[in-house]
Amino acid sequence: MIESNSAKAYARIRYRLLGFDLLLTVVFLSVFWVSGFSGYLADYWQRETSNNWLIFLGYLLVFSLCQYLVSFPLHYYSTFHLEHRFGLSRMSRKAWWIREAKQIALGGVLGLLIIEAGYALLRHKPETWPLWATLGWLAFSVVLARVFPTLLLPLFYKTTRLEDTALNQRLLSLCNRAGLPVLGTFRFNLGAETRKANAALAGVGQTRRVLLADTLLSEFSPDEIEGVLAHELAHYRFHHIRKLLILSAIGSWIVFSLTDYLGKKWAASFGLSGLADIEGFPLLMLWLFFVGLVARPLQNGISRAFEWQADRFAVALAKPSAFAGALRRLGTLNLADPHPPRLVEWFFFDHPAISRRIQAAEQASYELRNHEGGSGVLSRG
Repeated sequence: MIESNSAKAYARIRYRLLGFDLLLTVVFLSVFWVSGFSGYLADYWQRETSNNWLIFLGYLLVFSLCQYLVSFPLHYYSTFHLEHRFGLSRMSRKAWWIREAKQIALGGVLGLLIIEAGYALLRHKPETWPLWATLGWLAFSVVLARVFPTLLLPLFYKTTRLEDTALNQRLLSLCNRAGLPVLGTFRFNLGAETRKANAALAGVGQTRRVLLADTLLSEFSPDEIEGVLAHELAHYRFHHIRKLLILSAIGSWIVFSLTDYLGKKWAASFGLSGLADIEGFPLLMLWLFFVGLVARPLQNGISRAFEWQADRFAVALAKPSAFAGALRRLGTLNLADPHPPRLVEWFFFDHPAISRRIQAAEQASYELRNHEGGSGVLSRG
């Protein structure tokens, strides 16, 4: 009950912070445009240089700095203060700043490259840019998935081979039974930052590997770890990643095409030369923000359907009782809201409520015991 009360209190604060963050985004983008600062900034860089790449780079650096400074108090409270208040974070303030600097550097570089490439398409392919932007986003997503475990993850977490031979063989056997051979099983040092536990199957093709947090290895039984991994294997077994990529590509093309169609109408009304005019960047971000907000329930609904399918696969491949226990332990460690408001779950959750997932796994375990008792089977293979 104590953990449940803590989880509910933690969730209530997180929901409020999420609402404030959404509101802050709208206010910042609106003020950046209405105040005329966007126009001043665009004019300043256009006077300084005639190179479009440098104009956009200068504009985006100032824009990003302003946005970070405005959002920093809320960001710091939610990622450092709140996590310590509820005993979830183990990071010192120095460690938090180091991690923050890494995220800013990596996110900044990738973000600038994506936006610069997008505006280059707007300038040089004004009639066909939605198609090229969709193909570029798809290619970027595939490359990112491939290099994540080998290049990006080690920037934030120390990753080593799993030394527990028995558990390693058990998990590799599980992967083979699921028809998904992997490069190996790896342990990553999540416990230095948080008490939360996590696991993943990351990479594509020859880079695919099992990733287990040290907190998962220390707090969960081998049966429970097997159940967690079975769930992750299901996402690959049923091609959820590939399906999401395809759906993302279709959705991106629709959004880009709609942006192109409407942009030609509203750009002129705001005194812009077109979508490629960097002065209109806040307006473009506002438009994409609202489109993302409208599409969010659909995206999360698809994700929850995939999660249910992965849960059903996990209770079939591993022990249902162990999987239920793993979900219960994950919910406790991560302070997951056991009973979120249905509207909140529908709009914001990409996973079903943890209580309903546990109930479904326990029901599967109950049905299995009855079946085995009736058929004389003493153990599950």
